[in-house]
Amino acid sequence: MADPNVRTKIDGASDMDDLKQQFDTLKSEMKAMTEMLGDTATSKAAAVKDDAIARMELYGSEARSRVTGLQTDAERAVAANPVMALAAAAGIGFLIGALTRR
Repeated sequence: MADPNVRTKIDGASDMDDLKQQFDTLKSEMKAMTEMLGDTATSKAAAVKDDAIARMELYGSEARSRVTGLQTDAERAVAANPVMALAAAAGIGFLIGALTRR
């Protein structure tokens, strides 16, 4: 008759091989998931960066157009009232001088 201990050792070795194979499969799946997560994070970060750059360019363009408009308005006001502009500039200069003198 066959020794029952021999059967247990063979079954135990088979179970260990199965566990090792399952562990290796799990390890490779985890590696693939980690790489996929990294790729997803990288692509999302790039998308956020591109969106931020586009928004900053839009805001910069709007700011430049507003400054240009204000500059044009100021030039028209000075051309229409040169004496008033000269008096305002002198008054502002006097105030700045008085504040910095102390």
